[in-house]
This record gives sequence, C-alpha cells and structure tokens, in this order.
Amino acid sequence: MNKRRLVLLGIGIFLTGVLAGGAGVAFFTKARFSPLARMDKGGPAVFFLERLDHAVKLSPAQKDAIRPIIEDVLARIRKIREPFLSGEEQALKDGADRMRSLLDPEQQEKFTAFMEKAKERRHKFYGH
Repeated sequence: MNKRRLVLLGIGIFLTGVLAGGAGVAFFTKARFSPLARMDKGGPAVFFLERLDHAVKLSPAQKDAIRPIIEDVLARIRKIREPFLSGEEQALKDGADRMRSLLDPEQQEKFTAFMEKAKERRHKFYGH
C-alpha cells in the first residue's frame, strides 16, 4: 500500500465513525429527549406511567395497579381545569396575536403552524 491509499483509508474510517456517531447521537436524542412525541404515542397516562417506571422500576403488577390511579388523577385535574380553560385559551390567543404583529409574513405562517401544533397537543393532553 502506498501512502496515498493509507491516507484515504484513514479518512474513510474517520468519516464512517463520524457518520455512525452522528446517527447514534440523533437516535439517542430522539428516543430519550422527545417526551412530547412519546406522549402523543400513548397519551398522558402512559407517558406518566413510563416516567414513573423509569424512576422507580415498577413491576408489571404495580403498573397495572397504578395506571387506573394515574388516569383518575388526570381526569380529576381535567375537571378542575375546565372552568379556567376558556380563560387560558383567550390569554393564549391574545398573546399570540401580539407576537404575530411583530413577525414578518413568512414568520407569521410558521408561527401559525407552530401554534396549531401546540393547540393540538394541548387538546390531546387536556381532553378538549
């Protein structure tokens, strides 16, 4: 092997490592640090149960017993929050309108999409 082939081989090995490392970090970040995506998958009760299981290592029987409790608590919280949700919606709308006035037209389109996605998540979480 001449010197040129060794340099190319070294560069190839380095680039392969960079790509593999980047893909690994992206996968880990998506799996570990995207709680809202996980919440979308199973709903708030499943999300909280997963987080609790991760923290205290629940047995399958404990998971089965705790899940209805979490669902009950979330339902009670929803019921308590309902009278205030319309006020929250109005406050969010007013704030969004004030922010939108500071954005250029392209940013306004992106902001509208952002707010719609946030509204969908909010409705999923609070059940409206």
